Amino acid sequence: MEKALLILLGTFVVVGMIHFLSVKMMKISKTKKKLYRKFFWYIYGVIFMLSAVVNLGEGGAFWVFVLQFIIGLLTVILNLLGKIDPKRN
Repeated sequence: MEKALLILLGTFVVVGMIHFLSVKMMKISKTKKKLYRKFFWYIYGVIFMLSAVVNLGEGGAFWVFVLQFIIGLLTVILNLLGKIDPKRN
């Protein structure tokens, strides 16, 4: 019961932080939003690739983790080329 309550409170804290950050993001300029979005996609791709490498090291479904690594690498490359930008002004 205590673990469930701790998980519930942790979830509320994380959701609250995400909400706070999203409200703050609405008030910043478009250039900073673009910079933050680009930074997010780089971090997302790198974490996706690192997760695949760690999972490959532990063993398991080889092709699934190779596909995960390729998707992460593709995300980083597309972001580098500027193809991941939904709001081109």
